[in-house]
Amino acid sequence: MNINKASLFIVNCYSLLLYGGKGSGEINMINKEIVIWDNDGTIMGAKNPNDTSSGSKVILPNIHNVMTNNKAVHIICSGCKTPESELQNFEPENVIKRFLLLMEQLPIQAAVFSPAIGGIECYILIKKHSDNNVIVRKAHEEIRYKHLIGQFKKPGVGMLIVIQDLLKEEFGQIMSTVNSIMIGDTWHDEHAAKTIGIPFLDAKHIHNMK
Repeated sequence: MNINKASLFIVNCYSLLLYGGKGSGEINMINKEIVIWDNDGTIMGAKNPNDTSSGSKVILPNIHNVMTNNKAVHIICSGCKTPESELQNFEPENVIKRFLLLMEQLPIQAAVFSPAIGGIECYILIKKHSDNNVIVRKAHEEIRYKHLIGQFKKPGVGMLIVIQDLLKEEFGQIMSTVNSIMIGDTWHDEHAAKTIGIPFLDAKHIHNMK
């Protein structure tokens, strides 16, 4: 894909994300779009930038409108190798509770996250709309993902490989350059997206939408 086509693709994806309608150009993602979201700094953020406690976080501007006006499969991909996150292991049960609450507020079908230092764990939450139940799986305990232990946190692609399989097995979708996009706020998100081969959109374009 050349630069002009790649730029056109991003514009079309962005148009569809904002308006849920047809974008001009050669890409039509209606009813088959896949949107993979980072969480912290993309979906959720603190009202006060100096307050980093989990209780201070709110859904960031325009996220609700973008998700609800779009028919995509929305999946969270949460966990980066940063100096702060590598200082502690996050309790999976607490992360699950936060994502369950978020799933009640936004049309998120699944969440994949890596809570442990070194990216050695990967949890999957799948919301079943038929009975509104949520399935929890531990990808790091599945034999097919053993080679990804240590690569689950972004900029590693472990979680995105898990999401790729999840989309196919649970939603009947094939993740590709044509029908998928990742939205995030750090270089970790962008690097992971480019490595797996899908376009990336900086979350600030959504937050700053007028």
